[in-house]
Parts: sequence; structure tokens; C-alpha cells
Amino acid sequence: MDCDAKQFQEVAEHYDALMAGVPYRLWVNYIEEILNRLNYHPKSVLDIACGTGTVDEILDERGYEVVGVDISPHMIQVARQKASELDIDVEYYVQDAAELDLDRKFDLAISLFDSVNYITDESKLANAFKRVGEHVVNGGYFIFDVNTEYALAHGFFNQTNLGSYPKYVWTSSYNRETRICTVTMVFEVIEDGKRRQFTEVHVQKAYKLEELDKMLKDAGFETVARFHAYKFKQPTRRSDRVFFVGRKR
Repeated sequence: MDCDAKQFQEVAEHYDALMAGVPYRLWVNYIEEILNRLNYHPKSVLDIACGTGTVDEILDERGYEVVGVDISPHMIQVARQKASELDIDVEYYVQDAAELDLDRKFDLAISLFDSVNYITDESKLANAFKRVGEHVVNGGYFIFDVNTEYALAHGFFNQTNLGSYPKYVWTSSYNRETRICTVTMVFEVIEDGKRRQFTEVHVQKAYKLEELDKMLKDAGFETVARFHAYKFKQPTRRSDRVFFVGRKR
């Protein structure tokens, strides 16, 4: 989904190296298994907060018609460059999810990698869900994941990698009253043979599952499932990531 575009500026060109260990294909496999369980077989997919487009490349490879949007022009620039190099037919747009306007509808919308948490204004997230609803066909689905309050409150964002480039140290703090998690990310990269450090501050909000259910309902979706990440069981109070499956009424 969208976030403050400033949170994905300098890191954009290093993002794929940073995410090299992420099992993207397993994420896509999981989405497809959810769809198989629903006996739903979409042809067109809208990826909201698509980042540098790695998921979209996999979806294109598997025969879907894919459009990706992201609020960060830096991330979209990388995605478009990769699509050109790979000679794949994925369209990318710089758009804020809360103002999404593509003048077309899709069989499926997705938003992965806790992008929803980056919208820290509840009214803006509600608007984003409504805009997604305007872009999904009746009977279509919206699948997204969120970091839970348990994850944000228990320092799951505290991470360190000093062994390979890009090197980084992430330190988080959580405000239980506002449910805001602030993550200071210090990176060290190599550019033109020289080491360089930069810092980005990322902010996420922990939403209660019931709050997200209501936003989905107000946007014309019915929550048909919530899953503890990568499994097909109900989330618990210790679930760190939850997938939502909403069906457009």
C-alpha cells in the first residue's frame, strides 16, 4: 500500500540486494494456494505497494496480467528498469493507494510485505481500502498481510546485518498508546567502489484485526478468512503476521 515516499528513497536502488533472502516465490505460492482453496482463478492482478516489482515479475511469469503501483517514484523507477531488462509486460504507476485511480478493474488485488502498516492514518487507510474496492470486480478478492501489534511491540524489526552489503542496523521503538512503531534504519552500501552510510526512518502502525475487518466491510468487502502467515489456521495473540482475504460483495 502507500506510505511516505521519503521512506523508500535512497534504499530503492539497494532494495533488491537487501531483500535477496526473501522467499518471494513461496509468498506467491501461498497466495495461489489461498486462491485454489477459494476455487478462484484470477487473470488480472493489481499489486498495491509493489516496490521494485519482484512479485509482479513472478506473477507475469505465471501468466497473470499484472499492474503494480507504489507511492515511491524511486521504487517504481527500479521496477520499470527491471521490466525493460527482462522484457516483461508489467505496467507500473506511481500512485498513492488512498487516491488510487487506474480507471479499470481487476480480478484480484494484493498488498504484501506489511505495506498496510505503513499507512499510519486510519482515515487514509480506510480511503485506500475504498479505492481498492473500486478497482476490484464484484466477486473478486483483496489479499493483504499485516504485522501484528505483537510483532511491532516485541521488537521484530530489530535486525542487524554486518556481514555483507548492504550492511544495516535497524532499531525500533513502540508506543503502546498510539500503536506506532518507529524504525531507524542505518545502511552502509558500496557505490562507485566507495562505502557510504545513510539513514531512513520507517514508521508503521499496529491495527487491530477487528479494525481492518470494519475497513474492509466499509469498502465493500467481506472478510472471508484471516490466516496466521503462511499457514491456514486462525491467528493467535502471538501471531506476528496475519493475512486477510476479502471478497468484493
